[in-house]
Amino acid sequence: MIRIPRGSLYGLTTRLQATNSARLAAAEERAATGRRINRPSDAPEDLHEVHQMDSAVADQAVYKDNAESTTSLLDGMDNALGRASDIILRARELAVAMASETASQDGRTIAAIEVRGLKATMVDAANSSFNGRHLFAGEAWNTAPFDSLGTYTGSTVEPDTRVGDARWVRSGMDGSAVFNGTADIFGTLEALAVALEANDAVAVGVTLSALDDSTVALNNARGEVGADTVAAEDAVVNAESLNVLFSKRLSDLVTADPVEAYSSLTELRNTYEATLQVAGSASTRTLLDYLS
Repeated sequence: MIRIPRGSLYGLTTRLQATNSARLAAAEERAATGRRINRPSDAPEDLHEVHQMDSAVADQAVYKDNAESTTSLLDGMDNALGRASDIILRARELAVAMASETASQDGRTIAAIEVRGLKATMVDAANSSFNGRHLFAGEAWNTAPFDSLGTYTGSTVEPDTRVGDARWVRSGMDGSAVFNGTADIFGTLEALAVALEANDAVAVGVTLSALDDSTVALNNARGEVGADTVAAEDAVVNAESLNVLFSKRLSDLVTADPVEAYSSLTELRNTYEATLQVAGSASTRTLLDYLS
């Protein structure tokens, strides 16, 4: 029989004690935190995917916030365009009434004053903002895009917001395309006011066609905003769904099975206590050990 020197046995048990102590500490941490991975060394083979899933979860939260913010901006655009449509509707009612030969000069003068007010209200609608962003200023959203005459001073480049890995939704409009594009809305209101002030029934009637064009232009713009709103709302749902998916995968990677964790902890505690007993025995020397 080979006799292991007591000193060698003591060194071996000491190393085993240190190893089992580290394993026990790791098992206790897993049981306490409920996590299988608490540091890179716990599962280096899964580390890359853990980082990927962690980033993906964070990205989806940002995309959801972006999509919700964009939806609010689009709602603001739709409301402003609705106001603009109501203004044109009222202007058309006045034009129909004042184009009649039975309308008086005083009536047209009063109507002209109202139309001037409608034009000012239209400028206000076109300069609508939400949370400090002017909705019809393009990328120059930090300043009002129209002056008091309805002249556009904004940007013709429209901003968009990222709402997914490869998804973008428009978050602002080029106001010149809406209010001075296929229909010159401000010019039409100005022409109507001038015709009323001149008591010119024929000229008042001529503006009806331009007013109808303005209505079409505003309706088309609202249609575009509606399509963008659907895209933004879909992006919110998509981000929520992907967040759940990626969070589940991340949880599967890092979460420890409670039964397995506590079973392993119990086993390692027993092993560690046994190692302590062996180490204690190996460290006890008698006179015979020194004489051998």
